[in-house]
Amino acid sequence: MKGLASAGAGPFTAFRAWLADHRENVSVVADDGAGQRLSHLPDVPRVVASTIKVVPLLAYASAVADGVLDPAEPVPVGDWDAFHPFDGDGPLGAGAHHRALTALGIPCDEYGIAHDPGRLVPLDAIATAMIAESDNAAPDYLRARLGDGAVRAAAAAGGWPDADIRWFCGETLRSFHPGEPDLTARFTGDPAFRTAVLERVRGAPISAEAEWEWTQRTAHGTAARLFAFHRHLVTSDAPAAALARRKLGRDVRYKGGALPRSRGFGLSAAGGTVAMFFTGTDFPEIPLADLGLAILADLPGFARDLGVRPGPGCATIEACEY
Repeated sequence: MKGLASAGAGPFTAFRAWLADHRENVSVVADDGAGQRLSHLPDVPRVVASTIKVVPLLAYASAVADGVLDPAEPVPVGDWDAFHPFDGDGPLGAGAHHRALTALGIPCDEYGIAHDPGRLVPLDAIATAMIAESDNAAPDYLRARLGDGAVRAAAAAGGWPDADIRWFCGETLRSFHPGEPDLTARFTGDPAFRTAVLERVRGAPISAEAEWEWTQRTAHGTAARLFAFHRHLVTSDAPAAALARRKLGRDVRYKGGALPRSRGFGLSAAGGTVAMFFTGTDFPEIPLADLGLAILADLPGFARDLGVRPGPGCATIEACEY
């Protein structure tokens, strides 16, 4: 991985400069697989965004490994669409759900709703879309199929027992209906409410200030928990973990997440693992997977950027080791 640290040197230089000036807005836990470990504000809750999708991924993989779900099961695309509230996953005509259906060759409207709701897709394609396209409807569909107990059991098995698991559909709807309870069940079961939501989506967008307020109330987690979960996925010899690994990638296993002013990711490669969250208004936009590889390739350098260094006789790079 040594050559990766210099890839895109300009953007990475700008990000490391930002990092040094915004240490309190960053949480990271990393182990390069060669005896060096970095931990900075590991237990500070941050916005998790789509990084949490590794939890329903493991729940799905566990159900497949146990014979509870058949990955080849044909699923009407309308059942999957039912959890997509028309918005909240990217630009109109290019959102994650739209991309997921397009990748499967399924014609859909600009909001990502299939023209033919009876079109069948393999169940495994929905799980793939959850990771490959970061589709938000996929984890909700899988959660509805598996039940909350199975998803929470997967979280605990992976080392994230207190995972803040919410319905992605409900969180998006809360941006339009602040203060309301989760509206997922109403959205999936009440056609009149679905129509009202679509009309709201077609209306004026929420302000940047309202969007930021909403973001801060979405699910939170820590870099320590995300790191533990990714470490479990790549080190466990359980069949479910092996299935989940294949969804995350071959040589680089990665899942990122983004919301306004918030970024996060978990990544494993070449024996190393890193989990990171950061928040701000002026950080340089860089590919998060490349950032993870760069961190693993130069853990001491990123530790210096964060103002931490190893102390005598210590096995880890910790904030307490000045």
